[in-house]
Amino acid sequence: MKACFEALGNQFVARKEKDLYIPFLKLEKIGQQILLPKIILFINNGKVKIGRPYLKNLYILAEVIGHSKDKKIIVFKKKRRKGYKLKKGHRQKMTKIKILSIVKKRITRNLLNGT
Repeated sequence: MKACFEALGNQFVARKEKDLYIPFLKLEKIGQQILLPKIILFINNGKVKIGRPYLKNLYILAEVIGHSKDKKIIVFKKKRRKGYKLKKGHRQKMTKIKILSIVKKRITRNLLNGT
């Protein structure tokens, strides 16, 4: 069973018990469970469901494992014969999540936190 979902403008493939790096979720704490509602594609035992644009009543339950930074990207600008050079680096913040399950009904935030 696997699903393709959208998070913060990027698409990812989720499998149960796998870890993923997604763009930084600044409001989520380590150990907190989150619900990802934007499922684009769902495959289960060879049966494929495609959303238009998203599948209804299907959600991914994940747990935030940690926050880190991605590898450094070097941005280098140069204008020839002008003596202009500019070198900058950038490290994107990422959130590591673990996919717990793919659920077929909406879970409220109270049930996620155990209260």
